[in-house]
Amino acid sequence: MARPKPAPDPSKHSPCDRCSQAYPPAARWQDQRICQYCYLAAKRTTGQCARCGHVGICPGRTDRGEYLCRGCSGIQLNVDCVRCGQEAELYRHGHCWRCELGFQVDQLLSDPLTGTINSQLEPLTAALKTMTRPNSGVTWLRNPQVRAILQELARSRSIDPSMLDGLPHTRVALHIRALLAEYGLTGARVGYRRRYELWADEKIATVVNPRSQLVLRAYIRWHLAHKLGEGCTEGRFLASKQVVTVAAEFLNWLDAQDISLENLMQPDVDRFLAEGTETRRRLDRFLPWAIKTYKLSALEIAPHRRDTTREKTHDEQVEQLRAAFSEPGLTVQDRLMAALILVFGQPTHKVVALQWTDIRADPGEPMMITLGKHPIALEHPLDDLVNDVRISLVNRQTAANRNSAWVFPGYTAGVHLTAGYARVRLKELGFPSRATRIGTWRSITQTAPPPVLADALGLSAQRAIRHAQLGSAQYGAYISDILTLDLDFGDPSS
Repeated sequence: MARPKPAPDPSKHSPCDRCSQAYPPAARWQDQRICQYCYLAAKRTTGQCARCGHVGICPGRTDRGEYLCRGCSGIQLNVDCVRCGQEAELYRHGHCWRCELGFQVDQLLSDPLTGTINSQLEPLTAALKTMTRPNSGVTWLRNPQVRAILQELARSRSIDPSMLDGLPHTRVALHIRALLAEYGLTGARVGYRRRYELWADEKIATVVNPRSQLVLRAYIRWHLAHKLGEGCTEGRFLASKQVVTVAAEFLNWLDAQDISLENLMQPDVDRFLAEGTETRRRLDRFLPWAIKTYKLSALEIAPHRRDTTREKTHDEQVEQLRAAFSEPGLTVQDRLMAALILVFGQPTHKVVALQWTDIRADPGEPMMITLGKHPIALEHPLDDLVNDVRISLVNRQTAANRNSAWVFPGYTAGVHLTAGYARVRLKELGFPSRATRIGTWRSITQTAPPPVLADALGLSAQRAIRHAQLGSAQYGAYISDILTLDLDFGDPSS
């Protein structure tokens, strides 16, 4: 992650003639003062010169802000790679970032005895060398753990599951295994159960009391782990993590209160719940097991009340949809995720799991998306938003997910964004997904028979009927209204 840009300091520096900010100077070009940030940006600016038509690095500017090459601007800047001859920002020894990346990848993945690269590693080698942002690759390769694992792979004659299982059980190793799987190595990907085991070891270590650590370890091993085998979904994986997180918090709370698990009483449970958030009610998964296993006295937790979130009103939904298309701080991925929840009431875990095969765009036909049993037309401007996401490079600029089938690729190769990340992101942007989704369900169930909507949107028929009963007539034309809004992209407040 890049360091945060410091605030300008007018007391120390004069304003830069290019960005008008008071940052330290780096050069004087075209009789103008250039700060260090504009200097760095200029070395990376590729385009076509407005005067001679040269295509390459263009550090200069005309009076109207058009690009100028080095020759036409008179700027002396060394951006000629001595290895490939291309114009690009140089890293060291006259080599550009891409050549440096290729050199380091070859060095790390070549067998030190033969000097050759294992054929099983060739797809990964090619992917690393050709990633969109080579500087990110060079930065990643500085990590000692990354270098050690790649060198271990290079020394191995055969890269099979048993060899991979012998690698350190770290997040770095999981990421590299995911990359290997993404580029065709069978058996390289780590399943949810193994990921859970690695995460659980870290969570157990956060429990202060060693005796309580044994309790949590037993709960994970004998009660939860068997549920995370083949066929485990991301939802179950994340739910199990939340349950263990609450259990660890509870055990640490007991230790801070000087209460042993064997002496736990109902007032203690009630106080723990009252002092925290609603999430603490997930203790209802751990507590029954503890009562049975350790012969505790009878204890109970009031059932968690579902669907208590206040749904968004029609006006609030319209305003949120306007914001989804016009607020400047949103990426195209943010906009599409928010729109799918706002318009179709989709749960976040289904939105992030969308694949490009779920979206069809035939020439001359409306774009269609499949959310349930039957495809639904994506009207304008939703279709444009999908196309913007399709050409976006977000999470596709490194070797991970370059040709991903996911509409919303994650940070790890071969997987989509997690629902948890998406929920937090949307909530920070003002789109609380649960409140929005409930309001949408109760809106759109007024537009068609609930079983029909259930098939189209992937809802259960029972849930669709229940939301139809809870909805009100004011939502009758909701879908047609929000899809025909005159969205003013210049002034979101209008």
